[in-house]
Order: sequence, then C-alpha cells, then structure tokens
Amino acid sequence: MRIGIFSWESLHSLPVGGLAVHVTELAAALQRKGNEVHVFTRIGPNQKIYEVIDGVHYHRCPFSFNSNFIYEMTNNMCKSMAHFFFETENVSGAFDIIHGHDWHVVNALDEIKKARNKKVIFTLHSTQFGRDGNHFHDGAASDIRNIEWFGTYIADRVIVCSNVMKDEIMRIYRVPDWKIRIIHNGVWAKNFDGFVDAWNDVKRHFGFAPLDPMIVFVGRMTVQKGPDLLIEAIPDVLKDFPNAKFVFVGDGYLKPQLEKRVSELNLWHAVRFTGFVPDDWKTKIMKAADCIVVPSRNEPFGIVVLEAWSCYKPVIATHGTGAGELIWHDVTGLRVYQAPNSIAWGIKEILRNPEKARWMGANGRYAAEKAFNWDKVAEETLKVYEEVLR
Repeated sequence: MRIGIFSWESLHSLPVGGLAVHVTELAAALQRKGNEVHVFTRIGPNQKIYEVIDGVHYHRCPFSFNSNFIYEMTNNMCKSMAHFFFETENVSGAFDIIHGHDWHVVNALDEIKKARNKKVIFTLHSTQFGRDGNHFHDGAASDIRNIEWFGTYIADRVIVCSNVMKDEIMRIYRVPDWKIRIIHNGVWAKNFDGFVDAWNDVKRHFGFAPLDPMIVFVGRMTVQKGPDLLIEAIPDVLKDFPNAKFVFVGDGYLKPQLEKRVSELNLWHAVRFTGFVPDDWKTKIMKAADCIVVPSRNEPFGIVVLEAWSCYKPVIATHGTGAGELIWHDVTGLRVYQAPNSIAWGIKEILRNPEKARWMGANGRYAAEKAFNWDKVAEETLKVYEEVLR
C-alpha cells in the first residue's frame, strides 16, 4: 500500500511533543509491514527537503512564516504540503490513502481529497476542549475547534486513542459512532532498559536520603494535567509517610502558581521541580521512583503510563481519563478520583505495600511489551486503511 502521512512534527524534522514520536514510530512500523510510506512535515534549519530514513520517505515542506500561528499552519504549511504531495504523485504514481494527524494539517487533507479524490484518515490525538482543561474558550481556541470539527467531517474514518476521547468527539463534534476507530498509542519498552542506582544516580542529586520513598509526576504544568491536585494531596501523604518525597518533571504556565502553593503549605523539604529535562534524565528519575502519578483532569491517552510501565513502575491515574482507562485497577496500578484525598489514598496504598507495588510494575511492563508495541499499532491502523479501501 502507498501511504501519505501528514503531520506538523516528526522526530526527523521539527519535534515538539508526543505527536512527533507517534508519527515517526507509526511510519516506520507501517514500512516494516511492506508498505511504501511518505511523511509530509515541516522543514527544520539545515535539513534536506527529501530524505529516506528507516525506509520511510520524508518530504520536509518549506513555507513562509506568519505571526498568526493558525494561519501559518492552515494556509502556508497546508498549501506547501499539498503542493509537495501533488508533485510526488505526479512523478512516482498514485497514493492509496492519506492520513493526517491533528488540526494543523486538515486543510491539506481537504485540498488533496477534493483534487485527487483520496480516502482520508484523520487522527485526533487530543482536542482543543481537552487542552483547555475541559473548557470552551473563545478566540483562537474557537478557531481551532472549528478546524478539528472540519477534519472529522471530511475524513472517511477518525482515529482516536481511547474511549474517553471517542466520547469527547462524539459529544462536542457530533462525530457518528460508525466513523470512529480506537487505536491505542505505542511504546518500545526495551528503550527503557538499563540499570539505575536510585540513590547515587537520582535521589542524591535532589538532596533526598537513600530510603526516602519518591513519587514522580511527569508532564506539562497545566490545568489539564492536574499537578495542582497532586500538590494538595502531599500534606495528607506526609502525615503517614513523613519522609516521602515528590518530584515534578516538566514545565508549563502553572509552575509559578504551584511553587507559590508549595511555599504556602511549607512543603519545600519534600518537593522538587526539575523544569524541562532531556529524555535520558527523565527516564532515570522514573526508574528511581516508587510510583508515577498521572492526576490529569483531561488525558486523551497518557503516554507517560506506558513509559512508567516500561520502567517497571506502578501508575496512579485518574478516573474518566484515557490514562485511567489503561490501568487495570490493583493489577498494573491504581485508579483514583480527581480529588486530592483520593490521590493521597492511592499513594499511601503503594507505599504501604512495596512488594505488591513491584508486582504491579512488572505487570505493567508485560502489558507495555505485549499490548502496546508499535507493530501492534501499525497492524490496527492498516485494518482501518483496508476497511475504507474495500
């Protein structure tokens, strides 16, 4: 099959977040299954316009800058992507299917569908409503919601990564049930292998004692991700486990408010903020943790759950989110409510039963290896392609 993938980011162009990993790994896995895969994406400084990496054809599309980010994506970038797609098709033959990721590329999909009558798959990795912490804001947010709706409207199938996400787009964009397919994200668990000395490599760096229990949050400091809920839970945990320590990995607009709250609660002896950290250091911190907490208010999937499992760690995640949906309660982690007292309960359960916590982490690792590898994701995606091409 000849597949055209459209994304504003990839690991081999300009990576921004988790979407870059998803697109790059999916493209490589589809190629390994014997398909010809072309990725149309942005161009970074000093990068070639065309390159083959891991058997995947990367077309890096140049376009002019615009101070209005939405216009820059939906007009300048999309026109460039469509142009390079048409050029490629004219030179080397027709594509069977086109697959776009998130709102940035919707107008390119629309232009190609109209001009060449292609079948369109559209993956929504999150919604603007969700990124805004489950609120409908005006202005740019409203414009992006309209583009997301249009993407679901022109697509032959819409892929989302969880049941929570499916319910969300059925509710806010009125996408019919028959049009939606759920395909979970993937991870390569083996990429997280390697020994880490919890005290020497990590705890000592933060000024913690060797036997201090360490609870870790990994993610953006935003209302959506709920780090404030975890901070409010800390005093409750410290009553039972006074030597427990909490590390917040990541950056975001909420960080100054969180630091202020830590001061108000007098918790600096137990809390550390790392800001943005490189992946290898993030992995070391996760491997030194007793558990990973994902206290999100809205989480389409929660790739951090798979990363934690890959590090053999149990996960505490909130009900009503894609992250919570992944958890097999009491087997690979704990599901809690979006409330500080419930999150505190989950953390104390883990710290009271270290043996069981290790067992849950091992179960999580098994799930990550067997059920969430990228080849499985590619297999499921191909089924959706074949379905619309019948």
